[in-house]
Amino acid sequence: MTALALSPSALSPSALSPSALSPFVHPFGNLALTIAVLLVVVTLAFTVPLVVGARKERSTVAVDWADQVRADPASTWTVDRVLRALIGSCERERVVFPGMVRLVVGLDRVDVDLVSPTVAPPAPWSTTVDGRTWSASLAALHADGVAGDRSGHFATTVALGSSSDGRTHVELAHAHGPVTVSGDRAAVLAVARRITDQLATSPWSSATALATVGLTHDEVALGAVLSLDDAVARVVENARPGVLLLADVPGRDAWAALRAALERPDSLWGVVVLTSSTEARWSFTARRDGLLEAGPFGELRWVDVALSATARPATTPDADAAATATTPTAVSTR
Repeated sequence: MTALALSPSALSPSALSPSALSPFVHPFGNLALTIAVLLVVVTLAFTVPLVVGARKERSTVAVDWADQVRADPASTWTVDRVLRALIGSCERERVVFPGMVRLVVGLDRVDVDLVSPTVAPPAPWSTTVDGRTWSASLAALHADGVAGDRSGHFATTVALGSSSDGRTHVELAHAHGPVTVSGDRAAVLAVARRITDQLATSPWSSATALATVGLTHDEVALGAVLSLDDAVARVVENARPGVLLLADVPGRDAWAALRAALERPDSLWGVVVLTSSTEARWSFTARRDGLLEAGPFGELRWVDVALSATARPATTPDADAAATATTPTAVSTR
């Protein structure tokens, strides 16, 4: 077969000039050019929105795939090791642990926001000037090798999400008031599932009671489904640590009783309401794109908190109540 060769002059700018092409496109040259431009514009008009829309859709449907991701057990082990080291260092140096509000575990550093300021932390912890936050490197905590009894200190501690600083955990009981999660309903329930899953599977909350009112097991999956009166009684009794999830703000009397019980300095319970309220101590907003506007804790990625691979049954406040309750009791709105 004979190869067809083109000389360099055939591809020169002069060969592609309008005068050289005029025998082929004249008299339709201008019309053809106009049609070509219109086709390009129309193609871009349809393609660009589709591409942008596809990217937007991928970023806003975290609720559709988030529950399929399973947590790495090593991350739970790391947090548990940090909590044990924190209590162990206090026990060793006879420092009364003042209680934790927030724990941020980063790649190489741990920060603990305290309930009350303490300016003399045990080694290897350092403190801010006001004594509100203790900090230590993960390497120092690992080298310290002290493991204390963390039972009772972190019974209602859960991770809310992550940021550039690390993963943020909060002690719900130390809110000393209701915590609300509002926003997109699917995202709100996703956050609720992560709260109940952590309480049911984390080693530091193995004895924590978990109860729900107005929620089905299809929505949250874990926790004893109690009547509103029984749930309020458990929180007021304050016999053991626990977390109560409410589908809505209850009636005035029940709401007042819950708030009064939570405001007690020795309260062991956290109450999370899956709607908004102006009387909440902490107000969070869950979004479909996997973000949580977490009020005093900033913007966090709730989607980074994966569900456990095998969740064991929750420790409930009343096993009989869990066994006999078949449908949730609706709560009244204020």
